[in-house]
Amino acid sequence: MTLDDLAASLPNGLHDAELRAVNIDFVRGVARLDLDIWIGDEFEREAYRNARIELSRLLFWITEPPDPRYPFAEHGGLRIAAGPLTEDTPKNRPSLPPVPPDRFANWIFVTDWNAFIFVAAGDASLEWLGERINRDR
Repeated sequence: MTLDDLAASLPNGLHDAELRAVNIDFVRGVARLDLDIWIGDEFEREAYRNARIELSRLLFWITEPPDPRYPFAEHGGLRIAAGPLTEDTPKNRPSLPPVPPDRFANWIFVTDWNAFIFVAAGDASLEWLGERINRDR
């Protein structure tokens, strides 16, 4: 499964998910992302669920530095969005290694940093770590 396939299986994709932690095992080629995924709907707008996304057969993980004009250190989590990495998106990206046909490539935009993460891997999986929580209350 690609990261795009995984995102398509979620009610709101990875839009407005909150990234809590990243662990990269370079020896095994695995990146683990701990997130609160926004699963809100018309009945419970601010519903989230804790999850872990694992990216295996990691080819690269490139993180732009946070924009110093953004107050990124004031937040507990980092709000993100993600999408497919193409020749046209995102604009003004750094030079990246070529991605072979058996891998996928994505951008992850960290809103609180005003910066991108670029990742290429071979498989994506999701594990739910908690139940639905409504933050409206």
